[in-house]
Amino acid sequence: MADVIQIFKWVEHIEKPDYNTASRQRIGAWESVKSKTGFLKNGIITLPAESRDELANQKPDLLIIQDIHNFDLLAKEKHVLTSNLLFKSFDISSKSRDFEIFKFIKNENGIMEIWLNYANSIGLPKRENHKIAELRLGKPIWYKINGKHDFTMTGRKQRSFAEFDYSIEFVGTAEAIEYKELNKIEIIKTIPAVDCKLIDERKILT
Repeated sequence: MADVIQIFKWVEHIEKPDYNTASRQRIGAWESVKSKTGFLKNGIITLPAESRDELANQKPDLLIIQDIHNFDLLAKEKHVLTSNLLFKSFDISSKSRDFEIFKFIKNENGIMEIWLNYANSIGLPKRENHKIAELRLGKPIWYKINGKHDFTMTGRKQRSFAEFDYSIEFVGTAEAIEYKELNKIEIIKTIPAVDCKLIDERKILT
């Protein structure tokens, strides 16, 4: 039996000349996605066959599925499925439950908490790790954060900005796992919009 968390991610890296209100407002403006990363239905989680090996010797109690905006899974190498980019499992004995810029912690009341696990990929200003929200069934959160990056190229500095937009939801508990080939797993997923709590930690960046 494993808790299942669904994440929808939209990330944009925008160079300074193009960084404006219009370019930022379109981020996260999606309603649905054709997904092949897996789904939970009637207590059964369906996953791509390529993920079978990762779970072979595990007793998972947390499974994370992620769908990424404009990410064509069929155009990628199969190893992407097991690279922790689209799917990650945590054994019941796992002490660290990190996934990209997040850490998932089940508190003493059995409620899953999501924490920021700051990474350089976010950019500056650096944030302290902190609790973002509690994840409850049917109560998705919409999380936004941003940062800026400076890098040197041919002796000149160019600034870019990273905008992160996540929808995160605890979708239920899997009692069983089944595996399917990628060409048999496609499903339309709706990006949560109802009863969605917005947590906006973006900064004004220049």
